[in-house]
Amino acid sequence: MRARGSSRFGACDDRLREPQAPGLRPVIRFLDRWRRILGTGASFALFGASPLVLGLLVHPVLALTLPRERRELRMQKLVHRSFQGFCSFMRWVGVVEVHVEGWEQLPCDGGVLLVANHPTLLDYVLLVALLPQADCVVKRAHWSNPFTAGVVRGAGYIPNDGGEATVEACAARLRAGRTLLLFPEGTRSPLGGLGPFERGAAHVALAAGVAAIPVAIRCEPRGLMRGQPWYDVPESRMRFTLALGPPIAADGLPGGRARAARALTARYRAYFEARSRRGHGAVGCDEQ
Repeated sequence: MRARGSSRFGACDDRLREPQAPGLRPVIRFLDRWRRILGTGASFALFGASPLVLGLLVHPVLALTLPRERRELRMQKLVHRSFQGFCSFMRWVGVVEVHVEGWEQLPCDGGVLLVANHPTLLDYVLLVALLPQADCVVKRAHWSNPFTAGVVRGAGYIPNDGGEATVEACAARLRAGRTLLLFPEGTRSPLGGLGPFERGAAHVALAAGVAAIPVAIRCEPRGLMRGQPWYDVPESRMRFTLALGPPIAADGLPGGRARAARALTARYRAYFEARSRRGHGAVGCDEQ
């Protein structure tokens, strides 16, 4: 991983040089905007093709040749590689720029619980592109979707059925020394702030006895927000910062698991709110 100012997907400071003639500047901006609209459309087309290839062609082969755990880890590695390529393509067509902060502090072994805010549609993609192995909780509907069923089954992702079974499945992955990625908001953040935090991530941390490592995601200018169509691109490329923070401990909490989960969830939310106020790796996509 690289420090702030560098990109996991390559340097990306290729702003157009505007000519001195003021009359040409609107034309340049117009052409640049359409370049990014077309680039975003092409990116989504590529993204849609990836699960079809992995699910329909790769998953059956892995299912026949590898035991379950090795198959899951192999598929997660392939998803990671495909998302790396997808992010590189988005950078190449001028849609995004990605910077990372603090990723050298990410533990290399042992169960790692990552919790992140969720400002845009790309957050999961960007994070998995940085993680060769990552277990995720996804909607149950993906198991019956022909475009995604092969990938989520092959990668061993955890269905979001709710309740103790989901918590225990997540905790078991952490006890096995795997990395688990969770979004406490459950869906994309509203414009300019955080959505309500669900307690599932806190219950998982308490059940597994691990500290959560927060990832604060910042996007400037805003784009691909909840309810925003993909073709509504901002005035310039989206610049993401993914900042890894210090672990948030799950100890020193009030007695009783329900009370402890509420208190721990409040810790998570307070961390992301503080990052937002400071403006470093902040939540939301409309701040400068």
